[in-house]
Amino acid sequence: MAKKLKLDIEYTPDFRLIGIFSPQKDYRLCWMLNNQLKTDLRRIPDFIYRPFKKAEASSFAVYNYDSGTLRTRYLLLSNRASGGLLLPDPKNLDFLFLIWKPDTGQDIEHVLNHVRKLSAVQAAYMLDGSITARTKEVLYDFEMYLNEVL
Repeated sequence: MAKKLKLDIEYTPDFRLIGIFSPQKDYRLCWMLNNQLKTDLRRIPDFIYRPFKKAEASSFAVYNYDSGTLRTRYLLLSNRASGGLLLPDPKNLDFLFLIWKPDTGQDIEHVLNHVRKLSAVQAAYMLDGSITARTKEVLYDFEMYLNEVL
């Protein structure tokens, strides 16, 4: 009998995650972030996510801004849809703010401080240390979605 081999690939995302807790609608938070960070986040087609072994897919709003000269991309991803939550943990998370290919750690802290200054944001913090297997699965699917859309 042949021995079975299992290919185990370690996925490490190319972006940093900021979790945002805010009761605002996605377009309103996007407008506030644009004013605070001097960006131009614009809506792109929704991220359709179907969890493994589930029949229903959910649609999550996505906003994108490519800084061009700094080679950094900012993405705002809603964590809530009519079908449920994209990431159930941390509890009550409303948005994911992804910074793709950040130049330095100072840029991340600068962005995080600006996000925290928004009056509509109840809390914002880095999620890099709390990435679970479920989160990695979602981020991998999201990265594949971005390759198709952008």
